[in-house]
Amino acid sequence: MKKFILCISVVIFASFQGYRTAQAQQSDPQTLGTFKDWQAYSWVENGQKICYMLSRPTKSLPQGVNRDDIYVMITYRPKSKSVEEVSHVTGYPYMERSTVDMLIGNRKFVLATNNDVAWVPEGESDAKLISAMRGGSKLIVKGKSQRGTVTTDTYSLQGFTAAHKQIRKSCT
Repeated sequence: MKKFILCISVVIFASFQGYRTAQAQQSDPQTLGTFKDWQAYSWVENGQKICYMLSRPTKSLPQGVNRDDIYVMITYRPKSKSVEEVSHVTGYPYMERSTVDMLIGNRKFVLATNNDVAWVPEGESDAKLISAMRGGSKLIVKGKSQRGTVTTDTYSLQGFTAAHKQIRKSCT
């Protein structure tokens, strides 16, 4: 019985040490600042510093539709193959095999979807979309839910450039 208890104790201790190591490799997001309608953050993931910025819509249509959290985000991973990634979380599952239109002025970008997230498709350029966002004043995102509801989320791009500069500066 003593051997059994000793074995269980060793397993529990090893599990706890593994948990503590995993916790040490992760961190809670740290605020880098608020830039008008955009917030910037950083955190450590697997020993690598990651930065991101996000904004929430100033207007969402149709009103009264039941949705979870809605935001657009740019993630900056300087040591990754895809350094910057744009994503839109819509607060509902998108229609299967659908796309999302992102409109900035007269420019249109078509994003791929999976569940409640839209992103720039593989082989396309996040940099082109980010450049348009830096030069724009408003971003409109149009998508379609699994139930067939068409939604339109409008974002202000005020503060985008300052937040973008901050995440690049903080994660070099």
